[in-house]
Amino acid sequence: MLLAALFACGDSRSSNAANVRIADVPMTPAVVAEHATALPRDSAMLSLARAAGGADGMQYTVSAQASSGFIVGKIGGGEPRDTSIAPTHDLAVCRPFTQSLVPSHDGGMGNSVVWLVGVATGPRDDAPRRVRVMLAGCRLDPRVQRVAAGGTVMITSRDAMMTRLQFLDVGGVSASRGTVLFNDAGQVVPTSDAAKVPGLVQIRDDLHPWVRAYLAVTPHPFVAVTAADGRFRFDGVPPGRYTLVVWHERFGTKQQRVRVDAHIETRVELAY
Repeated sequence: MLLAALFACGDSRSSNAANVRIADVPMTPAVVAEHATALPRDSAMLSLARAAGGADGMQYTVSAQASSGFIVGKIGGGEPRDTSIAPTHDLAVCRPFTQSLVPSHDGGMGNSVVWLVGVATGPRDDAPRRVRVMLAGCRLDPRVQRVAAGGTVMITSRDAMMTRLQFLDVGGVSASRGTVLFNDAGQVVPTSDAAKVPGLVQIRDDLHPWVRAYLAVTPHPFVAVTAADGRFRFDGVPPGRYTLVVWHERFGTKQQRVRVDAHIETRVELAY
């Protein structure tokens, strides 16, 4: 069950600025049941691909804000878990290894993607426009990262083997975002097709099914990938009501409605 809490208090205080307030709105179990819910698998309107404003969920305008708020949150729950991988072929390169799919520290949960739905305007996206993915020891690293829409993904292989990486929308039925082929160590291949438009993208090796990674292609700056402590922060959020969505490859997707007011720090805690 998703646990959510928004905190506020009437005094003026902030870790960043003296004019930022933190408001306290305790949530009853009934409110949690209404607003903190599992997201249907086919809920396209709350997907990362349609997280921007506009009727189609795909319009975002960079604009200076006279006033804005903040969201500070933490993703928790989900048992910390390591996965042992025992490759079945290309064993000269693919040795058994252990991978942490649910990194956790201080009650948090890493490798979660968090985003706001419905933001139509705000600051410029600060996601990197060029990111790197490394194939080494028959595994991809990093496991989850964000990249700006229109950016470039640089893929490097250190493995001397045939590899066919597919870029596919998570939970979608659209065509592949592209394919990258490797046949030897030391190759570097850039691709812009994978990050051409916003969305959650899975990188999958057709020839080695245990090789996986994910890209969060951002439609606006209010997208985060959590570290092991589960914490995230969105600055410069225009005042309004939004839906906060969190996705994890093992635990699926959850949502929480949030209200952002000018100069108010809204705190959100969500747990699987």
